[in-house]
Amino acid sequence: MARRRGLLADAVAGLLVAVLLVARGPGRTATGSLPAGAPSSDWAPVWSFGALALVVGVTGGVLLRLGERALGAGRLALCGVPTCCALALWP
Repeated sequence: MARRRGLLADAVAGLLVAVLLVARGPGRTATGSLPAGAPSSDWAPVWSFGALALVVGVTGGVLLRLGERALGAGRLALCGVPTCCALALWP
């Protein structure tokens, strides 16, 4: 049962990140006059991948507490992937 909940939490978090990143795309590609000055920082990818890393890390910790050692350790190891993505996109 804990496996299904962990997988469901990761799937929902991944879907949320995908929706946020896709929804902000059309506004960035609008044509028109170029804005004056320096472009503003884009924090959406950083927050999205950070939230995904947090959900995966918390799910891994909960699975470890429930006694699912292999699944919990695997999720904690995979938590580094969205963390690295968030740090690479830091403005």
